[in-house]
Amino acid sequence: MPPTASLLPEDPELLAGYRLLGRLGTGGQGVVYLAEPAGGGRVAVKVLHRASADGTGPFLAETELVRRVRPFCTAQVIDSGLAGGRPYIVSEYVEGPNLAQVIEGRGALRGPELGRLALGTMTALAAVHQAGVVHRDFKPANVLLGRDGPRVIDFGIAQVLDVTAGTADLVGTPPYMAPEQFSGEHAGPPADMFAWASTIVCAATGRPPFGTEPMPVVINRILNGEPDLGGAVELDGELRELVAACLDKDPARRPTAPQALMRLLGGEVPAREILPEGSRRAAPPPAGRPRRVVTAVSAAGVLAVAGLLAGGLLAPRLLSSGDPAPSPSLSGSAPVPAVQPTMAAASTTETALPGSDLTLRENPADEVWVSAFQDWRKHGAPGFLRDPRSGAFTADGNLKTTVVSPGGRFVASLAASRLYAPDYDRIRITDRASGAAYDIRTVDRPLITDNPSWSGGGAAGILLTVYEDLEDDRPSVGFAVVDPAARTARITRMPATGHHPYVWGPEPGTVMHRGPGGAVLVYGLDGSLRRTIPGVGDLSGGGAVTTPGGGLFLTACPDGPAATCVWDYRSGTRRARLPTGERITVHGWLSTEHLLATRKGKKVSEIVMLDLTGRAVRVLADGPAAELDKITLWYTPK
Repeated sequence: MPPTASLLPEDPELLAGYRLLGRLGTGGQGVVYLAEPAGGGRVAVKVLHRASADGTGPFLAETELVRRVRPFCTAQVIDSGLAGGRPYIVSEYVEGPNLAQVIEGRGALRGPELGRLALGTMTALAAVHQAGVVHRDFKPANVLLGRDGPRVIDFGIAQVLDVTAGTADLVGTPPYMAPEQFSGEHAGPPADMFAWASTIVCAATGRPPFGTEPMPVVINRILNGEPDLGGAVELDGELRELVAACLDKDPARRPTAPQALMRLLGGEVPAREILPEGSRRAAPPPAGRPRRVVTAVSAAGVLAVAGLLAGGLLAPRLLSSGDPAPSPSLSGSAPVPAVQPTMAAASTTETALPGSDLTLRENPADEVWVSAFQDWRKHGAPGFLRDPRSGAFTADGNLKTTVVSPGGRFVASLAASRLYAPDYDRIRITDRASGAAYDIRTVDRPLITDNPSWSGGGAAGILLTVYEDLEDDRPSVGFAVVDPAARTARITRMPATGHHPYVWGPEPGTVMHRGPGGAVLVYGLDGSLRRTIPGVGDLSGGGAVTTPGGGLFLTACPDGPAATCVWDYRSGTRRARLPTGERITVHGWLSTEHLLATRKGKKVSEIVMLDLTGRAVRVLADGPAAELDKITLWYTPK
């Protein structure tokens, strides 16, 4: 049993379904309890001070955003809500001391131990910022040193406190706060970079860089003085240079978390090749290049997973019908099979997904199955490939997006390491038949490719969207078609019309793209406009937009939210409207008559097969909602 203090008489024994076992700590923000959920295990429940009357709505919105943070070196947020008028946040329980306790108990960190701390905590910040969250109270006490490495906690709590308190109080811990926080300016991701650097200095020297004297003295040093980084024995080399850059008093000159993480990993950092901090909005993830974590599933071949950062970690995203530009939940790109696969009416077998509590419910007669998956709960986001003959899953390494061709012969990978290259982008192909593995050059820097998707049957190759760079608001500027057999890539430059991916079109040799005013544009592979279909809404379903054979395609309905529309490509008429609501997310076509979707539950979520009325006719996979939200499944024709 983890060390806890006994509950006080005023503490409840049960809070929102969690049985409180003891107090882990208390402070100015509230009380942290060790608790047991209904299903067993251990979680940490933080009960904050009572919300103001006008803070309840914003609190729920902020905590929902915090729950989108990918679990890279963080304590995953599991649940949140209000109990007796007091906000609470439930997170993964991480057993181990915090960094402040370690520094106080045994002194400063050195060498590889300090390097691991820097890398792990920066990985966490990249994930936090990628979800559109700013920590705003990063400090040694908010870094837990668990058995599997450092974990950052309390990310977003400062934002939650802001909206619940309804005040303009200064939030943070002064020795780790950035200059702009004291001058009333907006504290964005650069403030976290300043706090991270201060924390690393404290870990290396035993003291924060601007001291711990009375608050006015510390604030004056932060605003006007130079940081004390200690000697070269304590902090040296590239880490010292990075820390100094993060302590720049001008927030605009500090590196972003992705840039800093690339430097820690040993990569060059061209300024225009980095994904910026944060998300443009806190809405459900859009259907383009992915950013947030959830479950990615695609009908025809692969769901592309966009980078969390250039050269660092990769993260999937959930396809959200109707969302404008790209943004895990599910990932967003898939091909259109030329063949017309079929699915059995019922499941007859159960396959446990390795390392998880998820169950695949399959039938040997199914012509589409899970060909790969990626586990974003674990450090390095390990991927797994399925053997096309035995059906067994084997590890496929970390930090890369891997998509399998229909039939399973070719495997295409976009590895994080490719982003270190300052000259050109590339995709790696493995031919399972011959065992050959090789790189195919695609575009020259600063251009970057993303959203890989195989064409129907794999015959036409892999479609990649070309972006101006990896920044979140940069437009797509064309597409590339990779021929894995010929080992060539054909690049087609297009006008920059928004940050939207290209997907395989309904006819051979075509691609589709989002147009203005809810139009869909169909292009030839030479870039010529073949057709404009007006007023149908934004393309939905990732790359699996069209049915196998191309007769129907999907959009987010133009006449209202939370609905998917099915359109006849030839006539342009609407064939069906599926009122999916908030719980169901459609990912694309599974067969000519069925769609693939996620049905989210509070405790259990499912991957389901929908008919064209929106009715779930079969469950294809299920498991704990928290797990399915963090594991990416790729469905591919066998």
